[in-house]
Formats: sequence, C-alpha cells, structure tokens
Amino acid sequence: MYFPYLRGRQFDLIAIRELVEKDLIDELIVPIIEPIKLSSTLISTLKAFIEKQRKVLLIQNPCVGNFADELEAHDLFESYVELLKSQYIIITHFFNENSTNDIYEITTNIDKNIEDIAIIHDGEKVGLLKQYKEIYANTKPKYNIIPYEQSFRRRLRGQNLICLKDEFKKQKRNTDYALKVDEFFSEEHLHYESEGLLGFSDYSIAGNDYSEGGFAPYAIALHIVYFSYDDDNAEDVLRIRHFVSDSNDDIRDPALKCSEALAKLEDWTRTIEKEKINTYAIEQLLEHFYRGSYPGLPSLKKLALMHHIQLVNVFLRGEY
Repeated sequence: MYFPYLRGRQFDLIAIRELVEKDLIDELIVPIIEPIKLSSTLISTLKAFIEKQRKVLLIQNPCVGNFADELEAHDLFESYVELLKSQYIIITHFFNENSTNDIYEITTNIDKNIEDIAIIHDGEKVGLLKQYKEIYANTKPKYNIIPYEQSFRRRLRGQNLICLKDEFKKQKRNTDYALKVDEFFSEEHLHYESEGLLGFSDYSIAGNDYSEGGFAPYAIALHIVYFSYDDDNAEDVLRIRHFVSDSNDDIRDPALKCSEALAKLEDWTRTIEKEKINTYAIEQLLEHFYRGSYPGLPSLKKLALMHHIQLVNVFLRGEY
C-alpha cells in the first residue's frame, strides 16, 4: 500500500478529495494528513473518505501550522470530533516523551483502542522506543510509520511497519530544476513487500520542507512522475521530470509561464508511451494547454499531486 504524506494545505486536501470522489484511487492508497489548520476543506475531505469507505491517517499532534492551538475554540470543532470516531479515520500520533498520557487521552476521548491508531516515529529519537514498547507490550498499533533507517526496522520488526522517505530532491529556486530535467524518484513500490513492510510512504512531489505562506515565483516548475524500465531492477522505477517556464526574469505574467511549462509537458507526452502517464490529472493539464487557460499555481500543484497518487495506485492494482 502507498501512504502519501501530505501537509494539509488546501490544494493537498482537494487533491485527495477529488481522487476519492472520482473513484480514481482505492483501498491501496491511504493518505497521511498532517493538518495545518481546522478548515471546511479538511472536514469535507474527511467526509469524502468516510462516504467512500476509504481509510485516511490524521495526525492529532502536528509539528507544523497552528492546528492544535486553535482546535477547541474553532466553530468546526464538534463536527471534527464526530468524524474522528469513524473507523475510516485512523488517529495518528507523533511519538514523544508525553505519549503515554497523550495516547490514553486520545483513545479515551473518541472511544478507540490503542491498537486502532497509527504511530509516527522520529528518526532522531530512538531512545523513545523503550517507552513505546511499554505502551504496546501486548499489542501493536494499526500502523507504525518509521524513518528509512535499519535500526527502526530491526527493533520494530513485525510491528505493522511503513517506511517514510523523502524522495523529492528540493531545489532552492524553480529555475534550478531546469539544470536536471529528468531524474530518478523512487523504487519503493517494487521492494516494500519483500522487505516485510505493510506499505511505503513519501512526501510526493512536494518534499518534506514546509513553509508558511507563499510568494509569486519567477519561474513555474511542474513536477511529473512516470514509470521507466530500469535494468538493475528489471522492472519499472518511478522517475520525475521537471517542466520549467522560460520567461523567468521577473514575476510578471504567470499565465505565460504556465503556458511555457505546459507546452514542454505536451511535447514530452508525444514521446512517451501513454500508459506510463495516463491519469485524469495529465488529461486536465493538457486540456489547460490546449485551451490556453491558466488555472493558478495551487491548481497546477494539485494536479501534479493527483497524477502521482493515481499513477502509483494503477501500478499497485497491477493494471500498469
């Protein structure tokens, strides 16, 4: 199974909501949401997963944003708590020094057992594993999300493991992606089962870096993953291709920048087998190019994210 890790920005939430509403993903995709704020978009996304009977992991003690600070005072708080009681919303917890009390409080408030929740482990806090093993002495969580480190795999063997890895090579500027247009992205979809894992996880095409707010970019960069045959694996790995605008001297005319990036995408799609990139999002991106429309930067990011998640789902279903 694939567990895409999302930071809960609006375009992240809309991306997975549309995927599940349009039946473009199934039970093999289980998103992990680290919410940055309580919003109507978060509520509608959770409802969509519940209605489609699809699981989603929802972090209750996020490390980014102001979610926890505003939670109980928010006018959506009661609706939010009710959704947490659903079997399809997997309460997820960053393990820390206070987890013994926190896990008890979480499970008591929403009437769930400790084996119903998921745990995320910090790679720098191996020392907390003693506390974890005391809590889970006679059972285990639904999922253990661990860093891509051998020490965690050894110490938590058989504990419903999912490896989280940052596959995206983040650049300082969008223009820098033009220096290496095409590069390796991931091969975890090929090996996770043979390594005894329940699934694999990454930060998709956004990467692990998080910053509040945004700014008008000098360049637009569109990041599209695709399958490519690899001789070492004798199977298809995921590669990523970057489509960067050309008029990058200033922040003016983002519509032109979008058109330039999409033109490169359209040209590339003529050279690659259709099934390697055939998703709803690619169709939408090409439609914007043919129409000459500019959907806005968040929508471009949303579509690139949707493409990645749907494409992995196609592979895991054995339909690629």
